[in-house]
Amino acid sequence: MSNIKVALVTGSSEGIGAGIATLLGTKGYLTVVTYKTHKEEAEGVVNKIKSSGGNATAMQLDVTSEESVKNCFEFITKEYGQLDVLVNNAGVDGLSPIETCSFETWQAITRIKIDGNFLCTKYALPLLKKVEKSDLIVIISSLGDIPDPDDVAYSVGTAGAVCFVKTMAKALAKYGIRTNGVGPGAIRTNLGFWKEAGLDKDEVWDEFAQNNPLGRTATIEDVAQTVLAIVENPTRYWNGNFIYVTGGDHLKYNGS
Repeated sequence: MSNIKVALVTGSSEGIGAGIATLLGTKGYLTVVTYKTHKEEAEGVVNKIKSSGGNATAMQLDVTSEESVKNCFEFITKEYGQLDVLVNNAGVDGLSPIETCSFETWQAITRIKIDGNFLCTKYALPLLKKVEKSDLIVIISSLGDIPDPDDVAYSVGTAGAVCFVKTMAKALAKYGIRTNGVGPGAIRTNLGFWKEAGLDKDEVWDEFAQNNPLGRTATIEDVAQTVLAIVENPTRYWNGNFIYVTGGDHLKYNGS
């Protein structure tokens, strides 16, 4: 296994996570594609990686379940004995203004971003420490800096993830582990949140593009290429940084 690099991406059966896993897999990383319920989609990502000459496997993983997380990393320990890259990508979103947000919704959104980061990093740590240099990447968003009052749960969850990146950058550097955050801009995917928020129409996304400093919205490929650039950065000196893949859109606030 010394010549093989192993990467695990949480929540990688579809969307941004699938894009990151696919790119890493096609670039030579033995990629663990994880899913909570969408097994068929995860296997589709694995097949795509293999058809491109890469190597991948699919695993069920609930990042909010300590037992599930333990089982996942025990499997990786047994099968591969190392982990070079952990991408904590899993997340869900939903409208959550304080007046109408249920405690169930609050927990569903914040636990993935906070508890999920903690559990996955904790149980991946022995594997990340086994290699000379490894990477922890956390997917965040600009809501951690500029909260949305209609998206309270995800704003707070992301703020927790931002603090987690900063803390891990200091705590894990002594092991040669670099920790960085990647913040995608609005990306049009099949996530139900866009429809729930009334943002699934072509004219809405056209407006997003027109209002973006670079004149377009972010893509999954933009995010995946950014993750790859971090883990393959030749200086190995990026640590505690936040790379916003937004075209500069994170520098302004469009809310009321």
